[in-house]
Amino acid sequence: MRRGRGRGAGLVVAMLLAGSIGAGAGPASADTDGAVAEAPRSGGYWATSYEPGTPRPAGFPAKGAARNTRGETARVTTTVDEVRSGHPNDTSATEGVGSLADQDSGTKWYARDSGRPTEDAPVHVIYSLPDPAAVTGYSLTSANDAAPRDPATWTVLGSDRNAAAEDADDPSWKVLNQQKEQRFDARGQSNFYAIGTARPYRHYQLRITDNCADRCEGPAGDHEKLQLADWTLRSSAGSSASALGVSVENADSAGAADGSAALRYAGRVLGSGPASSTVVLRSGLDVPLGRTSKLSYALRPENAASAHVSIEVVHSDPDGRHPATYEVDSRTTPVPGEWGTVEADLGTLAGRRVSEIRLRYEDGHAESGAALTGWIDDLALGKAVVDDSTTWSYLDTPDVDPARGEGDRTAWTRTGFDAGDVPWKQATGPFGVKNDGVDLGSGFPVHTELNLRKDSGDDIEAYFFRTSFTVDRAQLASLTGLVGTVVFDDTVTVYLNGSRIAGHADGEIEKNLQYQTPDGVTGSGDPEKARFVAPVSAVREGVNTLAVEVHQSDSGSSDAYFGLGSLAQATDSLPFTDQQLSTSYASDDRPTAPDGGDYVTWLLRSFDTARDTPSLMGPNEELEEGTTYEDLTAINDRTVVDINNAPSGPGDSRVHKALVDGANSPYVTMADGLGSALGPLYSQAMKNGELPRTEALLSARIEKTPESSADWYQLAKNAYSYKRPFVRMGFTGDQGLIEQWDSPGGYDGLAGDGSFPSGHTSHGYAQGVTLATLLPELAPQILARASEYGDNRIVLAFHYPTDIMGGRVVGAKTAQLRWSDPEFRTLLGQARDELESVLTQKCRESGAGGTLTRCAGSGTPYLPTAEALKVYQQRMTYGYPHIGDDSLPPAVPDGAEDLLRTAHPKLTDSQRRTVLAATQIPSGSALDEQGDGGSWQRIDLAAAMAAKVAVHRDGTLTVGGVRVSAEGVPIDG
Repeated sequence: MRRGRGRGAGLVVAMLLAGSIGAGAGPASADTDGAVAEAPRSGGYWATSYEPGTPRPAGFPAKGAARNTRGETARVTTTVDEVRSGHPNDTSATEGVGSLADQDSGTKWYARDSGRPTEDAPVHVIYSLPDPAAVTGYSLTSANDAAPRDPATWTVLGSDRNAAAEDADDPSWKVLNQQKEQRFDARGQSNFYAIGTARPYRHYQLRITDNCADRCEGPAGDHEKLQLADWTLRSSAGSSASALGVSVENADSAGAADGSAALRYAGRVLGSGPASSTVVLRSGLDVPLGRTSKLSYALRPENAASAHVSIEVVHSDPDGRHPATYEVDSRTTPVPGEWGTVEADLGTLAGRRVSEIRLRYEDGHAESGAALTGWIDDLALGKAVVDDSTTWSYLDTPDVDPARGEGDRTAWTRTGFDAGDVPWKQATGPFGVKNDGVDLGSGFPVHTELNLRKDSGDDIEAYFFRTSFTVDRAQLASLTGLVGTVVFDDTVTVYLNGSRIAGHADGEIEKNLQYQTPDGVTGSGDPEKARFVAPVSAVREGVNTLAVEVHQSDSGSSDAYFGLGSLAQATDSLPFTDQQLSTSYASDDRPTAPDGGDYVTWLLRSFDTARDTPSLMGPNEELEEGTTYEDLTAINDRTVVDINNAPSGPGDSRVHKALVDGANSPYVTMADGLGSALGPLYSQAMKNGELPRTEALLSARIEKTPESSADWYQLAKNAYSYKRPFVRMGFTGDQGLIEQWDSPGGYDGLAGDGSFPSGHTSHGYAQGVTLATLLPELAPQILARASEYGDNRIVLAFHYPTDIMGGRVVGAKTAQLRWSDPEFRTLLGQARDELESVLTQKCRESGAGGTLTRCAGSGTPYLPTAEALKVYQQRMTYGYPHIGDDSLPPAVPDGAEDLLRTAHPKLTDSQRRTVLAATQIPSGSALDEQGDGGSWQRIDLAAAMAAKVAVHRDGTLTVGGVRVSAEGVPIDG
């Protein structure tokens, strides 16, 4: 079974393996009209059954609304305008009170210095809504760390008086719900609560009067602390209907398959009588069924009412015609509170192809108010080619080479290899040994004990394993590749049909009978777990041979381990192979400056001119005590103070966003640049591990190399050594000019590092420009969001606008180098295909549109295109006056045209250069390079990517309505 990265659910699909369930988050509830109400806002896979027995997919309107059986629209998750608390912890990016409303269990509110809540000293949170709303229920989600911090007793109150928003004791507060001695069975788990009589209020208060403290297991030091991941208000607007809610959650307390995550469903019956709902768990499949195909899943309902669920598959003929639905009929009644396995033989559907998997709830005699909740795990369709029951040939005999002296030491990994007299044994895994036994810990079971020692007393250097599986032509045609998970100690190398497809800690292995060198792994610690990919090109029709070798670290190692739980087909996008990510590409070799020095320092050499312009930049020294804003003569200094001082206080949304941006990777936080409809789908796909290629590039490979993780702008920082704004100008609390929005530790940690260029901004633009090239339909919005990511460094006064300009140059150059590298460009193309495929499918399943453009347009954009272009261009120069020649012709750096490959795929390289030249800003601004080599500071990438371009017969172009020469200069007449 494969799980999504971090938060996956057990869904195995195809005759081999499928990916994780990408589901929405939160609870829902059912009514008697054949649907379910109070579904949460999410980017999940949804379909509503309008009439019992005749399910048909129905998309949800944008902004968390759901359609009921009468075609009406109901808000299902309440939007929060402001969040207030007496213990806001505002200086934390991920633990401030605002994190309560983000519906992300990965963040939390830690009520710093609150102490243990009591009746006399309660801890409160107040939500203010844009408009009054009737809340019919709510959920609380436990945070990480320790259970003693969880709230245990609380009251939910409502008020319409605006004064109550800032006064938790205002007499207008009305009690809506009270809970005592509550428990959260696991970290990141949601508990759902109904509000009996709902009426509209604008302000809602969560008033906590006790935490779990000594009644929950955990450190005594946590008894006086309080934390909570999420508080979500929910509204069904009375009797409106929507789909049963599903989410991927921690299922430790429920005993899920691997104890980390399972699919949770939840809802509430609104009225007595027949009730039903269908939720799409997976769509867009193409899984052929054979005579031995089976479907199985584990089910754990919380109560009898919750047991009326089942899995159904939508199948069609090989050409996609004549779709039909098959419901898995459980012959045993699930026992509430216990896991039970449901299995079905799909042999009667042989020759058909599964296109969709759904969760079906149906109860002909539902009771009003019944709470529906339970867990599903290990949902499997078909059988993995390798699993726990697979028999392996293995070799653990001292000093016996499996290749029998062949010149190619990997000859034994190929199909048809003659083993000769090599004493292979046969058994099922996992395989292991520890000293004189097999006790490697509870997480590493051993089915077959390996031999550990030679007669001489030294450990055996290596172990070898082989097995085979068969793939027929129809199966091979449906494959996208294979995904497996291997557990090993100390090294592992995986081969398929003689080709190495994965390896971990095996870089020093040169022959079969050797230890890993001391420069490799040490051999200490538990066995490691790694995921690997076999590309479809490595799979053959007929017999395939899977081979694995495991080496010991040295002769003193006391244990060895090998387990391969499954190898199966992925219906999700496949990750890049280890070889693809570990290969050294031409663009991994950073350019060398013309003078032979550091390239980034040379690239940003125009900083010298900026630094020597007093009206632009202040002297590189701390200001005298008592310096006022009026004393500032440099526009760079004044602009920092203007932007930093603008927020109303630490709870200002601009401050919170700046802190979140600073604490997280740009490709994660910039999801809102995709808009209110597409952004959550992107975020969800990232969390579910459904965009492995995109994530691999954005999270590391764009900016890093296999040999180094160093930031290549650091030498420039060291060379220019310009002091940061808060260092030069001081904090307002010390009669300085800077508001201290971040924690003291945040500022202390950066005080000694150079200000120019901004490293965060470099990362932001490297990832933001890359994402814009992968989704050129939204390039202006994504790039405007990247500019905000940089601007937020000024909000916190970590950087000046000139630092942001420099960071943009470095980030854009980084992305350009990758796109200009033909081999690396292959990875970018595969990530683009993945992103478009996954997001388009999610858009269809959520009802937001059948194309990315339509999906993005179904919600609220981050910014309208015209405004996004304006914002991006303004932050290119921050409106600073020109300090150089402003009459120079356009100058496009070499390779910049490659950044337009996806936005303008039909243009030639020279035509793309013309577009960049025609959309450039004028010369002369700060950091404009006016010598040879072109100027990155002038490149308005947002305008170039968004430009409408026409090609004329004479070879000239019209760019944005203006006819231009090849040099990008307007042609008169």
